[in-house]
Amino acid sequence: MLNKIRHGLAGHQPLKNTQIEKRASVLIPLLESEGELFVLLTQRSKQLRSHAGQVSFPGGKQDTQDANSLETALRETHEEIGLPPENVEIIGTLDQILSLHYYLVTPFVGLIPEDFAPLLNTAEIESVFKVPLTFFMNGDNHWTEEFKTPIATVLAHHFDYQGFDIWGLTAKLILRLLEIGLGHIPDFQVHHPDSPNWMERALDYSGEELPFDLKPLSHSEQGKVHR
Repeated sequence: MLNKIRHGLAGHQPLKNTQIEKRASVLIPLLESEGELFVLLTQRSKQLRSHAGQVSFPGGKQDTQDANSLETALRETHEEIGLPPENVEIIGTLDQILSLHYYLVTPFVGLIPEDFAPLLNTAEIESVFKVPLTFFMNGDNHWTEEFKTPIATVLAHHFDYQGFDIWGLTAKLILRLLEIGLGHIPDFQVHHPDSPNWMERALDYSGEELPFDLKPLSHSEQGKVHR
């Protein structure tokens, strides 16, 4: 599986919006253990002002001292979970995605050591856990919500894993990784049929920030296909 992901990412040319200065980066850490490939995720501290208690990839806002987006991802990962940049092998980049707070997020995929022992910054991170990538390939573990934003009507994807709700931007990036790296097309609808997909929205975004109330219009039951 890892070799196939390497090959898929190597042949991918991610879409890039070079006009927006409000940027962030995340690292999608992958690790092999006992012949299986896992993705490493964090649960944010419940004391944070934004996205408190939510599941996310390590990463954050780009600082002025960061030379580029990759440096942002590696710096934030080191600060949050104690993973040294030299212990990360970057194997690819996914398409940029626009966050709810209008940050243009660049996702990097990196291979990390199997024996990595997290050192948490408890002011930001409550816990770290790993999930088999194959878990996200099973539609029975998935459900969706529909949201209306000023830019588009979107589908928010949820995966429930051992009490963790993996959803939103994080779930989208996992689905994109599976599509590019493994050619996996899920048995549920990924993009809202009446709106541009999230890669197009990020590419076309011009910088306007419009407030909105994030309330679901509808949702599907877990394991039910959203059409």
